[in-house]
Amino acid sequence: MEKLQAAIEIARRQRAAQEGRAPETAHRAAGSGLDATELPPDTAPGHPGLDHPGVSIDGAWDALREVQLNRGALIHSRILSLSASAESAPFDVLRTKILYQMRQNNWRRLAITSPMPQCGKTITSVNLALALSRQPELRTILFDFDLRSPTVTEKLGLKDAPSITPLLSGKTRFQDHAVRVGPNLALALSGTPDSDPTRLLMADSTREVLARIQTDYAPDIMIFDLPSILIGDDARAFLQHVDCALILARAEQTRYGDFDSCEREVGEYTNVLGVVLNGYRHADGKFDAIEGTG
Repeated sequence: MEKLQAAIEIARRQRAAQEGRAPETAHRAAGSGLDATELPPDTAPGHPGLDHPGVSIDGAWDALREVQLNRGALIHSRILSLSASAESAPFDVLRTKILYQMRQNNWRRLAITSPMPQCGKTITSVNLALALSRQPELRTILFDFDLRSPTVTEKLGLKDAPSITPLLSGKTRFQDHAVRVGPNLALALSGTPDSDPTRLLMADSTREVLARIQTDYAPDIMIFDLPSILIGDDARAFLQHVDCALILARAEQTRYGDFDSCEREVGEYTNVLGVVLNGYRHADGKFDAIEGTG
């Protein structure tokens, strides 16, 4: 972990020098309070959208179909944040840090990605969403936007999720697609892989659908589990539609060159909120970050 951290800092300083900028402003996450080794505006009342004319935002949430999660299935997938515990603590810390920075900047849309697969981005996305759901004053929506290989449904122990394509194409209403966990967490799941999702993620219909959801449901945070950056164009196609992004790297697996390329790419499209170094093991056998590969 120390080598990766040092390499990150050296590269940022070199990049800043090349571009004639001070090191502390070289990175779009400067001042965010989340550095590379850390775990990581309240919406005014909106008006009801066309999906439910005359229905309040509370009523719109209540109308979403509620699902029950199986604790055993969650634990099997390393989903540990359904309730507060020692195991959920890293995600609770992450939640607190993210909430602070997003509120400071009046941000609502958070993407979670990684340089390459198997860094733990989906496990982090799901655990973060559940940790946020334990804050009763917050409303959160989690979107499975890893459309070539959607796994949020599996991580949650759910089955038979519909394709998200009709929703993003404007052919299906959010209230007919999404499900709800408790009173304040909605899930926009993707049950069918898409062979060419870039066109959908870049489409005007996707932008319009998300804007409408944000108006109709007034979520405090919208989390998007995106594909890894370096395996294709899908994540790049969508990053322009979020306020910030969290990058997952895995100790002893993520190569510095891949991380640097990923951070550069993400920073071209949105604000880099921070980096989570996953799976670092101390000499005493304890983990310093989140464990899981999904």
